[in-house]
Amino acid sequence: MSTDTEPVAGLNARSIVIVGGSGTGKSTLARALQEQLLPIQWLHFSVDTILYCLPTSILDRANLQNDWSLIDAHSIRQSAYACLRALLDDERRVIFDCVVMSERGARELLLALETYRPILIELTCSWEETLRRTRARGDRTHEEAEHGFKTAGLHLNADHTFDTTIRNHHELASAVIHACRAQGVHRAWDANLARLRGAS
Repeated sequence: MSTDTEPVAGLNARSIVIVGGSGTGKSTLARALQEQLLPIQWLHFSVDTILYCLPTSILDRANLQNDWSLIDAHSIRQSAYACLRALLDDERRVIFDCVVMSERGARELLLALETYRPILIELTCSWEETLRRTRARGDRTHEEAEHGFKTAGLHLNADHTFDTTIRNHHELASAVIHACRAQGVHRAWDANLARLRGAS
């Protein structure tokens, strides 16, 4: 398994992890980054990629009624991380997005990608805009969005944090790429791992 990084379109990384609550624009940013990083091809993968393999009736119960009792969220996350590691081991470049709402979730993510050291991007958004986006999408409950809004930014320190409240996704993607290129070395993953181990 190769864990070395190499410059890719000016980014010294093979993986970017985007975290933030529901409605902050993680998937939209990932798709915009994919286009702006061409001709280098980056794959977009997320926990939802695995989650949405489940039957529609179970997904509707979770997303529309906020009833997750039939879903093993831990297993879904671990499956997503296993797929992500397989892609990275195959020398793919991947933008991965997820919601981290607990210390346990942060620990799982950090340890799952410990040897890959992704660039860590955090997205935030005002509650008013998050609620507007949630209503417009129609596939999340108010309660789920509120829980993510209150907890998603508490458990990881990012290399770069961006407020998406009023920024369009093209402008945001350009800002992310510029910030990543300008910083060069990204140490948030190592810092989060050190904090995790210090708290053990």
